[in-house]
Amino acid sequence: MILTSMAGCKTATKKPAPARYTPTPTRPAPAPSKATPTPGYTTPAPTAPTAPTPAPVRKPTTESMRASRVATSVARIPEVNKATVVISGTTALVGVDMKAKVQGTHEKDVKKKIEKAVKDTDKSITRVYVTADPDLYKRIDNIARGISEGRPVSEFAKQISEIIKRITPGM
Repeated sequence: MILTSMAGCKTATKKPAPARYTPTPTRPAPAPSKATPTPGYTTPAPTAPTAPTPAPVRKPTTESMRASRVATSVARIPEVNKATVVISGTTALVGVDMKAKVQGTHEKDVKKKIEKAVKDTDKSITRVYVTADPDLYKRIDNIARGISEGRPVSEFAKQISEIIKRITPGM
């Protein structure tokens, strides 16, 4: 008995070597720096500095323009060093820094002068609240700055209400 065995032979084919991809630079390589470059990492080219974007210019609101006129008028009173005003509708909230010599009864007279100056400057004002308290002056000034920067008066409604309650505690 003869056994024959046949084994199939196939010619081995070689796979083609993968093509190497070498990217072409799209911008010139940066000048060598003194730092040691990390292999395989390309430092991005420096960009030209850009000018900062200017803040949007906001137009002063009608209330802030009215308040500015009233504050200027109040500051002209001889017993007043400086004044800050917030107007909400027909109500004016006035903070003043009075001269050192103003005290007691004289302070009440000066506050009446201030109220008259406010109503004479802006005929639409029906209620005027005046304070010479330094803390309240600062709070009123901060509100006035916020409004002049374009923030709505309604954003400060709670603070305005609190200040009025401190000025007139019996109300």
